[in-house]
Amino acid sequence: MTTAATSAQISQIENTRALRYRPILDNLTAEQVTWKVAPGSNSIGFLIRHIAEAEYAFSGMFTGKRYEGLSEFFTLGPVTDQGQVTDLAATIKFADEAFSYLMEAVKALPEDKWDIKTETPVGPLSPREGLSLMQHHMGYHAGQIGLIAKYGSTL
Repeated sequence: MTTAATSAQISQIENTRALRYRPILDNLTAEQVTWKVAPGSNSIGFLIRHIAEAEYAFSGMFTGKRYEGLSEFFTLGPVTDQGQVTDLAATIKFADEAFSYLMEAVKALPEDKWDIKTETPVGPLSPREGLSLMQHHMGYHAGQIGLIAKYGSTL
């Protein structure tokens, strides 16, 4: 059973994605998926994929609901964009599936687990803190996507 505070946090994240992040994705063209702002920087597609992979990783870290659909993530950790992401529609579909997976996982998390710290790659976090970090992470990279869509090109 989730508390009103937890339900409100989940609802806020769902609303933020629907009202802020998803419209950015909906306004992209297929050509823009590979756009960058500078050589060696990340492309729009890579960033969309990165947000989604982080959501899948979060699900496993805090809820035990590990995503088995991939053998590996390629946008997490000290990595660079190697040009793997070229299909905008497939990448957005992957992102939508990752977000749905994350929301299912956190909604199933028992209330007594929400404030227990777990060691994560970014330090000890509770699921509540981690979910806030996920929202920040989405917003941070959505801003980058917006800037690349405005000023980037196929370098």
